[in-house]
Amino acid sequence: GMTEAGPVLSMCLAFAKEPFDVKSGSCGTVVRNAELMIVDPDTGVLLSRNQAGEICIRGNQIMKGYLNDPEATERTIDKEGWLHTGDIGYVDDDDEIFIVDRLKELIKY
Repeated sequence: GMTEAGPVLSMCLAFAKEPFDVKSGSCGTVVRNAELMIVDPDTGVLLSRNQAGEICIRGNQIMKGYLNDPEATERTIDKEGWLHTGDIGYVDDDDEIFIVDRLKELIKY
C-alpha cells in the first residue's frame, strides 16, 4: 500500500458483510471518508469511467505533506489537496478501482 494514503483507501467487496461478486484485479471501492478521481497524467484533465489515468486521492486521512520537504510535497499534492499517487488505473461502472500501471519510479537511487 501507499503510506501517504493513510491506513485505508479502498475496501475489497469480498470482505463485506453480505457477499458480492468480486472482479479479478479489483482493489475494491473507495472508502466513504475519501475521494478519488482519475486524471490524464499529462494534462490533469478529469477522465471518465473506464478510462485509465493517474489515480488521485483526497481525504482527512491522507497525508498533508512530507516532513521538511516542501518541494516533494508540492510535486505530490496539488493546490486542491489531491494527492497524485503515481499509479495508473481506472474506476469501472460499479465504482471498483483497478490499478494497471505505475507512472512514478518505485525505487529511486
